[in-house]
Amino acid sequence: LCRFGKSEQVYNSLKQEIERHVEEIKQSLMSKPLNKDLLSRLNAQWATFCQQLTIIRTVFMELDRYYILPNTKYKSITQLGKDLFSELIMEKGNFLHVVIAEVIQQIKAERDGAKINIPLIRDILHMLTDQAYYKSEFEPRFLESTNLYYKEEANRRIGYGTIPEYIYHAADRRTQESEERIKNYLNPDTKQALISVVVDRLVYAKAEVIIQEGFEAMMDTDMYEPLKIFYQLLIQSPKMSLLRNAFGAYVKEEGMKIIKDPKSDPTMITSLLLFKRKIDKILKSCFSDDVTFVNAQKESFEQFINTRGNKPAELLAKHLDFKLKIPVKKQRFQEIVDTVSLDSILTLFRYIQTKDAFEAYFKRFLAKRLLMDRSASSEFENHVLVNLKAECGPDFTKNLESMFTDMQISTDLAAEFKEFKKEKPRLPMSIKVIAQATWPSYTLLDIKLPANVSIYICLFEAFYVSKFNGRKLVWQNRLSSCSIIANYPKGRKEIIASLAQAVILFIFNDASKKTLTFSRIQTITALAKNDLIGLLTSLCTGPYKLIINTSSTSSKDPVTPTDSFAYNFDFESANQKVRIPPAASIEPTKDEEKDVEKKVHISRQHQLEAAIVRIMKAKKTSTHNALVDELFKELKYPVQVDDIKKRIETLIDRDYIIRDTEDPSSYVYQS
Repeated sequence: LCRFGKSEQVYNSLKQEIERHVEEIKQSLMSKPLNKDLLSRLNAQWATFCQQLTIIRTVFMELDRYYILPNTKYKSITQLGKDLFSELIMEKGNFLHVVIAEVIQQIKAERDGAKINIPLIRDILHMLTDQAYYKSEFEPRFLESTNLYYKEEANRRIGYGTIPEYIYHAADRRTQESEERIKNYLNPDTKQALISVVVDRLVYAKAEVIIQEGFEAMMDTDMYEPLKIFYQLLIQSPKMSLLRNAFGAYVKEEGMKIIKDPKSDPTMITSLLLFKRKIDKILKSCFSDDVTFVNAQKESFEQFINTRGNKPAELLAKHLDFKLKIPVKKQRFQEIVDTVSLDSILTLFRYIQTKDAFEAYFKRFLAKRLLMDRSASSEFENHVLVNLKAECGPDFTKNLESMFTDMQISTDLAAEFKEFKKEKPRLPMSIKVIAQATWPSYTLLDIKLPANVSIYICLFEAFYVSKFNGRKLVWQNRLSSCSIIANYPKGRKEIIASLAQAVILFIFNDASKKTLTFSRIQTITALAKNDLIGLLTSLCTGPYKLIINTSSTSSKDPVTPTDSFAYNFDFESANQKVRIPPAASIEPTKDEEKDVEKKVHISRQHQLEAAIVRIMKAKKTSTHNALVDELFKELKYPVQVDDIKKRIETLIDRDYIIRDTEDPSSYVYQS
């Protein structure tokens, strides 16, 4: 028929027949209420109809190939049938809306925990896709219903249970929607939009509540997994800034708790290191070392650690000293010191703005380690110096490096001294010669030394003058130390003590002097009363009682000028080498700490004045506010506006700058 020009008639007859058949299908579907097994009946009718269209297309192959495609709007008989199905059934009345509503209702039931006919839903959605209803009709309504569903669920669930449980639930829901539902029946193209709706309702909309009610508790109890999940859920959202700000605020608040109480100063640095280790672990485990969170941590540490002025710098220097020096007492559980632990301490140093105060304290502690041979490792000392130099530049460490240079020069001098007047008797003494300009200054300790020691000192002075004409040696007895071999009835011991302690012990080396009064010891040593009290206290109390206070009934009684003392023949110790703790009276005191603070303050004044002159010399003229802004940018330590005003007034008095005659709020540089 098609070859004899009857194609159009055959096409019209076939179309009418298909229309009639689709009407019959429609009547069959409408014969029962639409809410009764509609999806099952529709799916069965659609499957049968598609099979029939395949058979019809095979029979009318000639018509399908040579007439329908070039002469009609359809690509094939199959499309013709499906379009008629859409026009006559799906688009009539509200049928399509009812079908979509039924599908959405089934999905909602599955979300609520009910079991549904997954293959049926998949077939219906494939049918909607075939008829181009999925994207245009189904998906918008499905996403709208999903949005409403999870909005209600979020409001319902956030009110009970814990925040971590809610986060786990949100993550489970995201997985269900983005993986299981897509795999079972939804079009993969819906995935991204579906995830956005679910996460927006469950997470983004509740981010403030989650952070307000649960973030601090999760941080306190190290709940890494829910924190990690919450971070991952927020990655694509502007709400991430809320989490980052909460993280920064938490670090600052917890840090303030550590450093604000002066009573906790002895453990401040240890607590800060533990806190830093915890935060670093959270950054790595939960926030993938996100650079914005790392910056928030850095800013928070810098804020809270600098609220105590110079105190954190002092305690950090003291903590480093503890790590780098040989301990006075053998620890039961000796902490292992390595470059990793030192690096963690130096990380705190980077946050401190008062680096000049740290340098002053660190130099004083370093001097004592070097001069008293208490440095545990030259490798670790060098590691610290290299890091300080990398952080602050060579000017920061030049004096510290000079101190090590002096130690090497002293070693070379000792080797040369051995060859000087070799016939003269000498003691096994190590003398360190240091340049006074680069080392901390200490008050001199007036003490009368034993004759053999004095002779040796005079011999070294003769050697030194012969080598360096015009130079003068000042003996710093306060920092000198001795190693003494003592023979006790209960065993031989090596005693490590300060020079002043050793002088007192040597007085008791004379067996005829069984008991000595305080005044007698003072006469022999020429020590000041307070210094002697502290030295005797260190020798007759504490862990090693080398002498006995015969006037005291308890080792806890303080030493007084009326006491008498005797050699302790019964001294014993499990340790072969005994290191006597230094006497408090000749150790750095509050006065020395005040001296460090004073020197730092004076140094800052000089730096501030130099910066003002440097800026004014470059600019020639400047307003007060502009000058203050420049100083805040240039100075590396915290400075107050009142201090700037005082320095400006000082420089005006000294004619470095003057006030502008036309504008009193501006300054002019005086060349």
